[in-house]
Amino acid sequence: MVPMAPSSPAFPDLTVVLALKQLRDAKSRLTHPAVTHRQALVLAMFTDTVLAAQAVRPGRIVVVSPDPAVREHARALGVQTVDEPAGGGLNAALVHGAAGAPGAVAFLQADLPALRAGSLQQALTAAGDHPAAFVADREGSGTTLLVRAHRTALHPSFGPGSAQAHRRAGAVELDPAHRRWPDLRRDADTVEDLAACAALGLGSCSQQVLSSSVSPSSTRRPARASSGDREQ
Repeated sequence: MVPMAPSSPAFPDLTVVLALKQLRDAKSRLTHPAVTHRQALVLAMFTDTVLAAQAVRPGRIVVVSPDPAVREHARALGVQTVDEPAGGGLNAALVHGAAGAPGAVAFLQADLPALRAGSLQQALTAAGDHPAAFVADREGSGTTLLVRAHRTALHPSFGPGSAQAHRRAGAVELDPAHRRWPDLRRDADTVEDLAACAALGLGSCSQQVLSSSVSPSSTRRPARASSGDREQ
């Protein structure tokens, strides 16, 4: 993957932070007879998410992972990497990645294979009107994007019930009626989720891996996923 050519940042004070666990442990619910390259698919979904984030031109992107292969891949994409602290979990990893950020921070889920830069840009622009704001996932209980302004103390609380946790912490929910940004709301944790993402239009990396690893019959009928955030 060739890194994007440098350009003037559209959000120069913004740091986008993503976290991804060890590839061998990521997305265990994608273990399915039809999925023959789970780790490659996880990395492809991550790549499509990063590429969409790069396209909105933030000041910097930071990827946190304990996996050297993930960090090497992220650096090849042209983004900064940080080793994940041991035993801290997703939220601790995200906080670690945001340490020292000079301005606003956007915490973004790393498994958004249908994400479009236009949706992310619109959500980030809307978030700029608030000290802290978030976008809920498709089910409404999880969170796919959390943005906090510079010097806002709110920390991410990704996990089951995170939308309510962020709301209680003072973050404003963007588009609570869920009329916008379906691609930003749809993370992928199961084969059924992937089918729903495919209906929206997958990024090129996910499409390439998915077309060779998932049989058409396994993604024919999307189904509602379990509530809460998807695992990273």
